[in-house]
Amino acid sequence: MTQNWLVAIDETDVASYAFHYAVSKLNKDLDHLYLINVHDEPSIIYGGYTTPEVLSSLVEVQDKKSKKILVHYGHKSKEMGVKNFTLMKGSSSHAGELICRAVKQYHINNVVTGRRPLNSVQRFFVGSTSQYIVENAECNVVVVKQPGGAPEEHTDKEKVIQLEEEERIRRIEEEHKREVEQKKESEVALLKAHEIEENERARRLKEDQGQIHLYSFHNELKQKVH
Repeated sequence: MTQNWLVAIDETDVASYAFHYAVSKLNKDLDHLYLINVHDEPSIIYGGYTTPEVLSSLVEVQDKKSKKILVHYGHKSKEMGVKNFTLMKGSSSHAGELICRAVKQYHINNVVTGRRPLNSVQRFFVGSTSQYIVENAECNVVVVKQPGGAPEEHTDKEKVIQLEEEERIRRIEEEHKREVEQKKESEVALLKAHEIEENERARRLKEDQGQIHLYSFHNELKQKVH
């Protein structure tokens, strides 16, 4: 019987363990593998602390990061002989809830997920995505804690992706800073030009005091009268 498998993936080693476990168990010719990456929603995290322009750039950074992860695992799926697979990404402040919705929408039979190494205090305040999925997903759930199958060839991929993201964010902040400085310079130049114009206008008004000026058509009218 053909089955649908869903694996939650990110840049961590535990996600790599979950992926390799699922591939080692599914039928590579008949089963369908769904790979989903869920990232935090920047508007919820930074919404009240940054400008719309920076927020839009952060969303773009997150999208690029998700695509990079999905493309990586897409290539791995193909290399490992999986005939049918689908790449999905989503943004949510509650990854477990979004994954459970995907289970219903795509008629998933088995979910495979890793488990982050959180201590008891962190789990109390942050919550466990894997625990939420176990309790709420309407299908079989496997939580992988140890490496399964071949190890990931990029052992430092998490660090690489993190550094790339930090570099992108740094560039975004620098670009925003330059835009703010350019705007300030333009405003100062505009005020300076306005000040010069006002000074010139005041000078002319002072020179014009007590003088009578004839319009250009005065001589024409005078000639017509004569």
